[in-house]
Amino acid sequence: MYFPLSWSGRQYLILEGYPGDTYSVPFSVSRYEPIDLTRSASVQAKTTTALIVQTKSGMVRGNSLGATRVQALAPELRLEKLTYQSVAEAAQAKRKFEQSRATAYVEYDTPIEAFGADAFKKHQWSLLNTGQKKGVKGADIGLTAMQKRIAKKKQTTTLVAVIDSGVNPSYADFAGKVRMDLGYDFVNRSKTAWDDHGHGSHVAGVIAAGSDNTYGMTGINAKASIIPIKVLDENGAGYTSDLVSGINHAVKKGAKVINLSLGGDTSSKSVESALSYAKSKNVLIVAASGNAGKKTVAYPARSKYVFSVGATGRTDKRASFSNYGTGLDLVAPGVEIPSYLADGEIAFASGTSMAAPHVAAVASVLYSLKPTIKASDVESFLKKSAKDLGTKGYDTTYGYGRLNADQAASYIK
Repeated sequence: MYFPLSWSGRQYLILEGYPGDTYSVPFSVSRYEPIDLTRSASVQAKTTTALIVQTKSGMVRGNSLGATRVQALAPELRLEKLTYQSVAEAAQAKRKFEQSRATAYVEYDTPIEAFGADAFKKHQWSLLNTGQKKGVKGADIGLTAMQKRIAKKKQTTTLVAVIDSGVNPSYADFAGKVRMDLGYDFVNRSKTAWDDHGHGSHVAGVIAAGSDNTYGMTGINAKASIIPIKVLDENGAGYTSDLVSGINHAVKKGAKVINLSLGGDTSSKSVESALSYAKSKNVLIVAASGNAGKKTVAYPARSKYVFSVGATGRTDKRASFSNYGTGLDLVAPGVEIPSYLADGEIAFASGTSMAAPHVAAVASVLYSLKPTIKASDVESFLKKSAKDLGTKGYDTTYGYGRLNADQAASYIK
């Protein structure tokens, strides 16, 4: 039997039997910390038999070249997904599309994957680092100071799209915070973006879990509402075509901030089109830099339309797994971050996937304080307010520095 850490009172074990029966019931009482998901299994790569085709403006695509299914991804961007029966048929169709004057570009639908007074508040070093577990005091995002700064200011609700594996909205900490009515499941083509993996719920918890309600943990923005958009399946894997649809959906539903704790190595023209469209609508896109420890930021984080976030640990040093390099904008805590899984358990997870929602959440706070603010100004405030780490000034290891929520909020007048 397992009981939550917030459990208090007596626990009883009821046994049924007959007079004279004897029982031997071994037991132990332990206080477990959250599950550690730092070492998660790698996602199996998906093969693709599908293409994404953009038709040139004012032109009409001739035919589908034998596609078994044609799906409109983003009509505004003239993007379609065409699925074929085999890899060979897809390759043959791709060559023919490349030769067509009506084609702006064609690419494979490539795989993407997930990158990684409350009972657990004391474990949330990213919000308040007192030096616990050999950390450095103050190596946190300054949440307490920010909360004091904005306590008497008017805040409006800000929509944050979590494009991920979905969200489980049933937790008490998510009550009234997850807009399932605005979300969508592009994996199963369902109106309900339910999380069957856990990654999306973990990300959403960092952003918007209820605070000081004894349920589990503390989210960064009490005024954030989550739009759950599912593009990753139960294994944390997905395709760029669904990511394109997810970004487009988030813009249509009014998201001010989009969190992308996912990606891969391969750039995508169709994703670039969707990101460009989102930015043109004054939406801030925050993306994780990747977990391969490479000197190359993953995609879509390295896109010029995206605010890229790497991860730091308890001592304000770059996490060993965190990708860095040209295009990195900021770093934020991403090591041993507690939040929810799909089944309601709280687990520690490490990754740039955990760093990105810290930034997305603070960005949403700035929007909530000033709804008319431009995305470009939010980016500017996040950069100017960051705590400089590493080489003085901007560098490719820490970008403009580590997220500083309180200083960022100080720019909102």
